[in-house]
Amino acid sequence: MKTAEAVQLFLTNCELRLAVSTVKQYRQHLSLLQGFSDKLITDPADIEAIIASIKGTQETRHSYFRTYRAFYNFLEKRYRIKSPMINVTPPRLKPKVMPTLERNEIGLINLFTNNQRDNTVISLLLDTGIRASELTNLRFQDIKLSVNCITVTGKTGQRVVPISEFVGDLLLKQPDKRDGYVFHGHSGKLTRSGVYRIVSHALIRIGIVGPKLGPHRLRHTFGRQWVSLGGDTRSLQLILGHSNIKTTEKYTALAIEDVKRKHEKFSPAQLMEVAK
Repeated sequence: MKTAEAVQLFLTNCELRLAVSTVKQYRQHLSLLQGFSDKLITDPADIEAIIASIKGTQETRHSYFRTYRAFYNFLEKRYRIKSPMINVTPPRLKPKVMPTLERNEIGLINLFTNNQRDNTVISLLLDTGIRASELTNLRFQDIKLSVNCITVTGKTGQRVVPISEFVGDLLLKQPDKRDGYVFHGHSGKLTRSGVYRIVSHALIRIGIVGPKLGPHRLRHTFGRQWVSLGGDTRSLQLILGHSNIKTTEKYTALAIEDVKRKHEKFSPAQLMEVAK
């Protein structure tokens, strides 16, 4: 099979089930593979050479690896073309801890927002952990205050997410622009970049600097706090819209400092210390 034909078949399939941004990234990654050879590559060594030639971080190379794995898995399942990826060594990734907010920072953040819209955006992200794209697409008809829930549409389709009563009240205070969307910018519906600006400006005002200042930090904060306060990972998976429970389980590691503090407070071994 020709590489161009295989790539187009894969991308067409992806367009039916994946987000536009994901398909765009796949197309970019596969263009490198397509430029390497007209005939579909089946030698693991050739694929490793292509990945090794990519300039950038190990994270960037690993994203190419994941794209190629998905591509060849599709071809193997659909057209019985044996995937070479089982014999391709993935780029090594160093473990990273996802940045989150501490409790004192959570208490400060809304004191430094510009207006009611920004306050509502940040409150909703901290209350639900939804993605920026899910927030920007939220409509008034998706708000169900009778059951304190909202309906969002994300990577895994539609899902119902619980909200706090005070967040529901904040949502309904947003001005209705007659297009149905809850949040707006200067020229229409609020964009993902607009959400990023709202969050990053608020974080900078409370003294947080460096990378990862966008809405995903608030999503990670929600996940960490959920686990540290005793929430179960299955419920968290449903709220965050993770297709794989392993993604959700990463928040258990994030909450380790909270767990350690609880251990220091509640460990029965402290009774032995008191008895001395």
